Amino acid sequence: MIHRFSRKAGLLLFLAGCGSGTSGGDAGPAAAVDAGGGTSANICPDNGGVAPMICTCNPALATVTDLTGTWVLQTIGAQTVQAPLYSTPFHLKSIGVSLVQVQQTGNDVVISGQYCDRIQQDDPKNPGPVIVIDAWRLTPTPVQRSGTFAPDDSGQWVLASPTVVEVAGANLANPATDPLPTDPNDPLVVDSDHDGFPGISIGLGGLIPGVLRSVQRQTSALRGVAVAADRIEGGMAYTSDQSVLASDPANLKTFYEAATAFSDPAACSSSFVMVKVPDSVDSTLVDCAWVRGQEAALLGL
Repeated sequence: MIHRFSRKAGLLLFLAGCGSGTSGGDAGPAAAVDAGGGTSANICPDNGGVAPMICTCNPALATVTDLTGTWVLQTIGAQTVQAPLYSTPFHLKSIGVSLVQVQQTGNDVVISGQYCDRIQQDDPKNPGPVIVIDAWRLTPTPVQRSGTFAPDDSGQWVLASPTVVEVAGANLANPATDPLPTDPNDPLVVDSDHDGFPGISIGLGGLIPGVLRSVQRQTSALRGVAVAADRIEGGMAYTSDQSVLASDPANLKTFYEAATAFSDPAACSSSFVMVKVPDSVDSTLVDCAWVRGQEAALLGL
């Protein structure tokens, strides 16, 4: 479906999908809405789980106090789209997969690396599913976060990464606050996916096929716990907005503006997972191609 972004739109985006509003992070673990639009139970059992704001039902492992190492980071953004002529909204999930190095000094953590894959899980009822074109799907844009891994008031070790801002398709002096360009000839616009078109190119299929050329801004923050020595789970708070520079066909831009989108309101519908690369793996082989080949084994994708 075509989605319209507004300021504070909720996209995990950076992928290919769209959304608006805010989600994840501090929400409770009530119910999650899957990509097919159904509601799946996500209630933590009485005999386990952690604080609701962490958005995982798996208990934290108290023995994990240092995250230094090589990790695969998966971020999941859930969106709900209301399209004209459709009485029920569509539910979408945008997934980013990154290869990152974590350096921990005391309680301070630095996460750095690059995106390796962008995946869209679309609602099967969506008549215009988003297509993540390879030029953008495989663009290795940088990932840079800082934060802490430290005990909270209850003594539970929590990974907290404050909000970061990422912009695709434009170079802004103040990425968090500058307005997004709307003119493809604006000198601030850049070809971030290197496909020869301004901004980044997002495909649409089904009943409304075509390509959007857009600029996207994403803010995201992570909060989670170690549920195993090699696994972090938690919630993600995010916002996003976008401007459409052009489209092919040209009238697709107008159609795009007819729908509204917002973050899925289900608690903890946006989340993240970090899986540590096993020490047994030859580090010289670990790159984005390796990550994409291991997505099923590491992340279930």
